[in-house]
Amino acid sequence: MKNQKKAIVLGLTASMLMPVCFNGGTAEAAAADMDVAAMQAEINDLTARLTDLENSLATAKEKQEAAKSEKKAKKEAPTIKWSGSTKSGYMYDEKKTGKIKAEAKILARTVVDKTYDVGLGLKFKSTSSEPNGDKYSSEKNKIKLEQAYVGRSFGPVYVKAGVQTVSLGEGLWLSKSSVNQFTANYKMTPHDALYLGYGRDSQDYLVNDTSDDNPPARTRLLKFAQYQHDFSKDAYAGLYFGTQQPERYFGVYGSTPVVGKFGVSAEYVRNTNKTKPGFGDVDNGYGYKYFGANKNTQGYVISLNYGKAKKKGTWDIIGQYLNVDQNLFMDDKYTDWDDYITADGFKGFGLIMDYATSDHSKLSLLRYWAHTNPDGDNLKGGTGAPLEKSSHYSTYLKFTTKF
Repeated sequence: MKNQKKAIVLGLTASMLMPVCFNGGTAEAAAADMDVAAMQAEINDLTARLTDLENSLATAKEKQEAAKSEKKAKKEAPTIKWSGSTKSGYMYDEKKTGKIKAEAKILARTVVDKTYDVGLGLKFKSTSSEPNGDKYSSEKNKIKLEQAYVGRSFGPVYVKAGVQTVSLGEGLWLSKSSVNQFTANYKMTPHDALYLGYGRDSQDYLVNDTSDDNPPARTRLLKFAQYQHDFSKDAYAGLYFGTQQPERYFGVYGSTPVVGKFGVSAEYVRNTNKTKPGFGDVDNGYGYKYFGANKNTQGYVISLNYGKAKKKGTWDIIGQYLNVDQNLFMDDKYTDWDDYITADGFKGFGLIMDYATSDHSKLSLLRYWAHTNPDGDNLKGGTGAPLEKSSHYSTYLKFTTKF
């Protein structure tokens, strides 16, 4: 920097001397005529101005670097993204009992150090039942940990550990939040994916009905593996197998457009555990009320849909047929049809109509005509009478939002 300053000063000095040298007469005579003191003062002034400019430039650079560092720090700081949903509705069933349902989910997600994906969320649920005959009205208010996980990507593999939502196929066996799992999603190719999970099934509610005499939920081993191939954006097929202690499941599923706005989807699941435990026969606190058939159980769902209710003003209509054996599922809280399917089995038709009231809200009407699907070889407690077939009719009007 000093050499540069000297060069600048000498250059300016030379420029001042050059006119004198070429103005006639000798260089010695010209130098004698010049005011040496004035020239020195000019040189000193130029040097001071250069010093001020250098200091100003250094200060400007420091401010610029500080601004860049502050902007980078703000950009890299974790940002929490909030999302959630609400659901409220009225359900009326064959027992002439009405239920008012309300549910809200509050979810938060952030990325730490550009590496770890962290999620946290709660679910609030309220159900009020109307009086029916000699039964009084009742109300249940519950709070549950919806998600609490840490995730990270390793190239084409995304791993997640903690409480999270897991879903296989069309959800006939498994579509559940609040599940404590270690999962890995491997994007093998742009059209092929492998989804693996190992852990425990659903956790108990954080806040439950204080008058409930049932013991806390007993979690069971839950593990699965699913492979899916995407033929196009809306067409795919896959298969999965898994265990929800002591049950073992195998399933296949698929979905495809047919013509125009029509599409079809289906799923088949089979429980290959033939020995069904009776409730109370094991120390784990789970089992079936009716058992003894000692055979594989199975179920399937076929859906025909028209349209998609996604953008404001759009609508869809879905027709479904379900045929689910008794004792296909020990616990009915894991299927996507948890309002309808129980261990008693389910067989019948459903009709669903959706209308998008906005880009983020939807009004839905669900109607099912069905009955239970008992097996005569399954006896109550293993020795009593078999379950009698009974009707299952329900109408459910609900309004949902996402934000």
